[in-house]
Amino acid sequence: MSGFYKGISGISLFLTIRLLIDYLGNEGYGIWVLLFTVFQLVLLMDFGVQSTLKTQIPVLVHENKREKISALINSTYRTSILIAVLILISFSSICFFIDLKSSFNISLLSDFEINSLLLINIVFFCLTFIANIHKSLYVAFLKGKYAEQSIAINQLLFLGLTSLIVIFSNPSFLNNYNKLLLVSIINGGTSLLVNLYYTIRFFKLEKIVLSLKSRINSIDTHFKMGIKFMIIQIGFLFIFSSDSYIISNILNPSEIVAYEVINKLFQFPFMILFAALSPLWSMFAMHYLEKKKEKLYKDFKKFNKFFIVIVIGLLILYTLTPFIVSIWLKENIAIPEHLILLTTIVTALKIYVSFYTFFLNGIGKLNFYITILIISLILKIPLTYYFVDLNFGINSVLLSSLVIVLIWTLLIPYKCYKITESLNK
Repeated sequence: MSGFYKGISGISLFLTIRLLIDYLGNEGYGIWVLLFTVFQLVLLMDFGVQSTLKTQIPVLVHENKREKISALINSTYRTSILIAVLILISFSSICFFIDLKSSFNISLLSDFEINSLLLINIVFFCLTFIANIHKSLYVAFLKGKYAEQSIAINQLLFLGLTSLIVIFSNPSFLNNYNKLLLVSIINGGTSLLVNLYYTIRFFKLEKIVLSLKSRINSIDTHFKMGIKFMIIQIGFLFIFSSDSYIISNILNPSEIVAYEVINKLFQFPFMILFAALSPLWSMFAMHYLEKKKEKLYKDFKKFNKFFIVIVIGLLILYTLTPFIVSIWLKENIAIPEHLILLTTIVTALKIYVSFYTFFLNGIGKLNFYITILIISLILKIPLTYYFVDLNFGINSVLLSSLVIVLIWTLLIPYKCYKITESLNK
């Protein structure tokens, strides 16, 4: 069911992108992508506390420690509220100390308009950051389909409301700033309300009482592991989501559209498979605790065989992409040569590596993964600008990502097999 809900999310996302490009224009949509990337960043700046839930709760369930489960969840919410306040203060300060208009070559909006849009989105993002915890809780309790269901409903509502403003609003009465403001409010408000509903539903379903009373020693119970997950999350996001900012910096926001359209199209299979694999996080934790070595090997072997099917599917998508884009978007966009091919290869390798990183995350063996990520972070920007100097243009961001995921593909699965082999020794 998780894959089904992810499919609905993906289709809704594609339709929404078409509407937003038509409504906002190329540069306006490019600015929206920059704002939405901040949204993704904020949701992951949680010091890894939500990922810790997915790793620690299966262990506590296995040990039948209900009180500790409740304490961990309550501690997570208290910590997340504190982090949200710090994020709000930090990003608000950015508006006063950094010239965002010149940094990202934005000509469509004034400094005041850019800063106000950023602040409005950050407020929504911080509130959603707290309400979003339910997704990790559902996955931790092996009910990940509800997490994906919430995403699907959120995306459908956003699509519906966006369609209404496109149909009924008069473009002549709204300038670029007002359009972006309206989209920001619809996106932030919809996401917040849907996540609040599923949060309340979780606590009723699991009969857990949420308490926000402060206890000093509760915050750092799982802080060490949380910091590791934060490094992983921020690292992964920076490597693959900073591309829009780099493109905007070296070119301008309107150039983001071609990259974003192809990237979102190939995110569709990645999103579905990622959703289908999400329950493995907690299942790997259980199998590792129970030392089911053969079961883990069997899971690895099954995925390796299934990956052949994934590659065939991606090759079909690669062939169909020009046709899909031509009927998807109202106006033709210039797609740089090799952009589709590079996106296909990077997507395939990301899917392959993601399966094995779920294993490392699930069992809490994170040091090796973190080391590779830190090296990758150091390489990302210099590699990208090296390819820019070689006149690869937009493809530079994908070439740098390709080098990085190739390294991951060689090292991470090897580490997983080595850890599994050490069981029962």
